[in-house]
Amino acid sequence: MRAQLPKLFPRPRELSLRGGFLAVPPAPHPTRHFLDSLPQNIAEAERALDENQKTPCRLEYAESLDRESYFLEITSSGIHLKARDAAGLFYGAQTLRQIAEQNPEALPCCDILDGPDCSVRGFMLDISRCKVPTQKELRRLIRALAHLRVNQLQLYIEHSFAFPGHETVWENASPLLPAEIEQLDRECANLGIELVPNFNTFGHMERWLRHPRYRALAECPNGWTHPLTGQFKEHPSTLKPDQDSLEFIRSLLDAYLPHFRSRQVNIGGDEPWELGQGHSKEQVERQGKHSVYLAHLKKLCALVEARGRTPQFWGDILLEDLTYAAQAPVLAIPVIWGYDAGHPFLEQAGRLKELGRSYLIAPGTSTWQSFTGRLPNALTNQAEAISAAIRCEAQGVLLTAWGDNGTHQPWPTAWLPMGAGLAQAWCFAANQKDDADKACAILGELDAQDATITAQALRHLGKLDSCIEKSIRNKSLSWEFLTAQPENLKQAVEGVSLAKINRALDYLEEGRELVMQIAQETVREELLVGIDCAQAGFNRARGFALDSFQAQQLLSRYREAWLKRARLGGLEESLRGLNLG
Repeated sequence: MRAQLPKLFPRPRELSLRGGFLAVPPAPHPTRHFLDSLPQNIAEAERALDENQKTPCRLEYAESLDRESYFLEITSSGIHLKARDAAGLFYGAQTLRQIAEQNPEALPCCDILDGPDCSVRGFMLDISRCKVPTQKELRRLIRALAHLRVNQLQLYIEHSFAFPGHETVWENASPLLPAEIEQLDRECANLGIELVPNFNTFGHMERWLRHPRYRALAECPNGWTHPLTGQFKEHPSTLKPDQDSLEFIRSLLDAYLPHFRSRQVNIGGDEPWELGQGHSKEQVERQGKHSVYLAHLKKLCALVEARGRTPQFWGDILLEDLTYAAQAPVLAIPVIWGYDAGHPFLEQAGRLKELGRSYLIAPGTSTWQSFTGRLPNALTNQAEAISAAIRCEAQGVLLTAWGDNGTHQPWPTAWLPMGAGLAQAWCFAANQKDDADKACAILGELDAQDATITAQALRHLGKLDSCIEKSIRNKSLSWEFLTAQPENLKQAVEGVSLAKINRALDYLEEGRELVMQIAQETVREELLVGIDCAQAGFNRARGFALDSFQAQQLLSRYREAWLKRARLGGLEESLRGLNLG
């Protein structure tokens, strides 16, 4: 029998077959016992590295290997798995288990040298735009991320933590409790993942500032005009850059940070839209927006550093004028974000490399503001970001999954982008071809057959937007058609022919046929609800609204699908964003 290359995910850096096999007799044979006893977590890997094993199948410490790397050697006489640290041994054990699962009676003799391109391979999940996953679902996510070699997780929070004394803000959000954060933190650490606290401290504070108690902290307490759209916004979203705001943030950080062992914290800082319109108007006119922003950012970073933490911050404001990037707080880590294919990651990363900055690059899954995902954009955006991170020596990658305007997207639509992007962050060259079925198996805990069917359906649905040439930034047309206010719907539909809408509806029906073959009930129903929402959007665009019975049916199914993975808080707000009547 000729040995076949094992199908591994993520694919390793170097793999070569030696020829021949290592027999694996049933228990209690030592080889079978060795495979059954491979480390399942970081603690077990650390203990194994302390042992001085001399058996034919053994785990070994190897000073010559890089951090998180491993060398696996399978010969006809035994197995040698070598690593320099517990993380490398843990990842090597994952690879060896994959080989054994595919070859239960005899392992193909081979050599594998593997290790990461990016020191930081992070994932950020938005849990503030209505949808807060259940604790069970978050723990499931952590296990899946460990299989994808993720070593940093951030849960984006604006108000969805139970801050003591601030019940008015989070009482209807089903927030994470301190004990829940601590449990997630322990489970992350056990699987080699750093749970980095993420809490916005400047912009995106509308969840707080809409309440009278906090309104005095706002840059524009009586409302503001969005600089990009010209729309008037009733609820403030940006804190004023003064000492009162700093004291407020200090108190929140002191309540939040002690529940994490990480010595980092992402303080946000992106999109302070109102800056210069209200409290800081005269200051901005004298000094310029970027100078005012930078001065306040430095004070926020100082709060974090005084608490023994390294701040991360979203780098969009400073990168509007790269001359200011050199003046950013020295110890802080800027995060370059961009979610469109063609974003100038190389230009921005090159500038930070010239400055000698440690920084992260953040692409996205392109699933938010969509019911089916925007897969081609996601795959291109991620590949461009990760390539730039490697070429310009970034600290790593933070793949983001946002939930703008209600997290209407079914969770499975993120699986293909996550699988592709996180595998490339591990080893870019080896993972150019995405392994969609493996991603679905890991993230959905699906068997091989169902994973393959699910991947096929997700790949089809993710290309829905290509049915209509009109493109809109950062969202899908079907989502825009269903969520647009009546006065804005005509503009959204402008330039879209009835023929193209009908083509998209036919494409959706083809997707429905694929989804109906999925055996896992929750995944199948989530995707069917997404298809029905997209269909409702296209029908609304051509002048056909759901009748009251149809609308109530869809709303009921939406609620049921939501509660399979997420908490109750935010559900009704998410539903209010859908114009089903």
